[in-house]
Amino acid sequence: MRCSTIWSAATGKGGYSLHPVHGLRCQVARHIGDVATADAEFERWRTAPQDESSDCAGCVPTAMAFHLAWRGAHAEAIAIAEPVLSGELTCVEQPQGILSALIEPYLRTGRYEAAVDAHRRTYRVHRRYETRYLFSLGTHLFFCAVTGNHARGLELLERHLGALDAPPSPMDAMEFAASAALLLDRLAACGHGDLTVRRPAHQDRPAAELRVTELRDQMRDHALALAARFDARNGTTAQSTRIRDRLAAEPVVAELLLTEYAPRPRPAAASPEPLPEPLADTWQDLLDQAEQWRRTWRKEQARAAWRRFDELTVGVELPSWARGRRAEAEGWFHDMDGDHAAAVEHYRAAADHYAAAQLDADRHRVLSLLGQSLAEDGNRTEGLALLQQAVAYLDEHGTPTQRVGARIRLAAHLMFRGELAHARKLLEESGYPDADATARAQVLLLLATISAATHAPFPEQEALLAQARREARDSGSPRLVVEAACRHAQLLRASGQDAWDAAWQALEEAEAHLIPDLPPGAETSVLLTRGQWLCEDQEYEQAAVVLAEAVAQATALGIAPMAAHAKVLLARAYHAIERYFEAAEAAEEILAAEQHLVSVDRKAVREILARSLGELGELEDALARWDEIIAMEDDPAQTAVLHVEAARVLSRMGRHAEAAERHAATAVLWEELDEPYQVYEQHYCRAVALLLAHRVADAHTAHQQAEQWLKRAEAHPELRIPAEHLKNQRGLLHHSKARIMAAEGLLTAAVAEAEKAYALFREVDEQRAAEYLKFLARMREAADEAEDAR
Repeated sequence: MRCSTIWSAATGKGGYSLHPVHGLRCQVARHIGDVATADAEFERWRTAPQDESSDCAGCVPTAMAFHLAWRGAHAEAIAIAEPVLSGELTCVEQPQGILSALIEPYLRTGRYEAAVDAHRRTYRVHRRYETRYLFSLGTHLFFCAVTGNHARGLELLERHLGALDAPPSPMDAMEFAASAALLLDRLAACGHGDLTVRRPAHQDRPAAELRVTELRDQMRDHALALAARFDARNGTTAQSTRIRDRLAAEPVVAELLLTEYAPRPRPAAASPEPLPEPLADTWQDLLDQAEQWRRTWRKEQARAAWRRFDELTVGVELPSWARGRRAEAEGWFHDMDGDHAAAVEHYRAAADHYAAAQLDADRHRVLSLLGQSLAEDGNRTEGLALLQQAVAYLDEHGTPTQRVGARIRLAAHLMFRGELAHARKLLEESGYPDADATARAQVLLLLATISAATHAPFPEQEALLAQARREARDSGSPRLVVEAACRHAQLLRASGQDAWDAAWQALEEAEAHLIPDLPPGAETSVLLTRGQWLCEDQEYEQAAVVLAEAVAQATALGIAPMAAHAKVLLARAYHAIERYFEAAEAAEEILAAEQHLVSVDRKAVREILARSLGELGELEDALARWDEIIAMEDDPAQTAVLHVEAARVLSRMGRHAEAAERHAATAVLWEELDEPYQVYEQHYCRAVALLLAHRVADAHTAHQQAEQWLKRAEAHPELRIPAEHLKNQRGLLHHSKARIMAAEGLLTAAVAEAEKAYALFREVDEQRAAEYLKFLARMREAADEAEDAR
């Protein structure tokens, strides 16, 4: 408003409402802590009529929501602001302004999902204009501090800390600094006080890596100093009190997940399987019971049996063979936990006990386990020697199952070394049909792995995995069933659609045998497979649910490559079901850890992000992503397609001349590839873009080129363009030529071109022709008016 208008509004003169004046008075009273005046002005503000001097329909409720939140009336703040979100907000400050105002009210009223959504959506805007939105960035830091999202908060703080050096106002700086101090204090309280945060250089202050506790103290002192300056000016203590309250804010919730795929505690249902039978009463029987459960990889059940064994044998002088079995079991537990160094110690002890008991077959069996652990722990020379020694002895003196087990371990090591032929021979000559079902299943799975690595025909691989599934069922081991069924499912899926039903049945068998005792990542791998297949079948709603769980599990387990691949698929599913915000967020997170992506995913995730950003209206970023993909592409045809995508974004941004340049570059690429129809399309699009850029002469030239290339496409010996399609394209050419001539002021000629377009459209599509009559009528009317004016 002009000064005279402001004065008229402030005094109620000139017919203006006092609505904005009451709002400003409420804000000032709130700032100095005058609660009674703030409340009174708020009521006047709320009831005063709005007029042109008032703020917009989005910003007024936002400001009112801030006051209500200040008064602790969080439900009222939501009630007054939320209805505005259902309307169309065109203000540059909205909807991010109103959503920012609702973040804390949502938290205080338990509407956690709404708070998360408001935080994520508004931060996408605030992050681009950090100086302008420094106050709001402080709100995001506060949100992270009181919801257990300390890692996210630290990331945001480090990204935007430099903006504090050039704040738009002392109030913005105070809010940001106080919230930063609260966040850093939470980090310190959680034991992360020694983490460092990079603070950029500013004027005479050099860049520095500051410990969390050190930066916390700096932020706290800065916020309190600014509050003291406000209070000294105002003659109150309101701001110092408010900032101290902010610094002492308690968590609202221990941990609030920000996405569907955030790592989270496993549900209670993921507790160990109940024991299938009561624990035995004697230590001798417990040995057999524990061994049976170990053989089927039921780790927690076996552990329970051994714990009971230890209780019953306190003070008992165990025979050497029993001590050997106990030491072997402990080695196996460490192996399953990935602690091969500890496993080695226990296997050595077990071997010594078996030697004392003169159980040479058991001793060599444990030496085989020892060799495997040594090899996995990096001592491959000694490990290989022990593996070979065990095979030589047990081939002569062991049971069929002992003999096969030793060969399995040696073959697995040889496969790791790339000696596939040697490994295959060891397994095929092991006599595995005479061993137990567990050993038979393991041999078949290894043989299937070798067959796949040597690109054996599908029937050979399929037969091995089908047999492995049958043996795995007989073994009673869920772990083997899951591995065999999942691998068989993947092979069947890859063989073609005729086998897809069988593939789904195999995958469902794997899912039915998922138990908590399986190795880390087993369930995640099955989920990832299901999610990928659902994407391939275009069942994206279901895929998103499954893949979100797969990402959460893989992230929690620290399996970064699996998490990255699952998140790429999840982003694709989100995009397909038009959840563009979630697709963009997931894609940006993926690119932040791009080192875990395979090459095919590097382009795919950028394309998902570019398309999602386009749908969200973030066109500058979308264009940048399309250009990234173009720079990565080495296929000229694909490069041409990508330039068209970039041109579309430029057109949406109103940068029509630049869009025309992209179409021109694309035309050159298609010309080099001898694709005349695609060249025609690009010159046609170029002509339209140049017309929109008001470069009429250039549009005319581009249009002539389009006409020439359509004729070449029609005459091309290898192109058989349908007649109806050609008529439609010629109709479009006449239509665009009519528009160009109209822009040149040649209205009579423009009408003639429009009539030609109409005639062609009538031959192709009566409905389209009927709609086109409106354009033709406007052309004729304009031509008549021009003629009358003469």
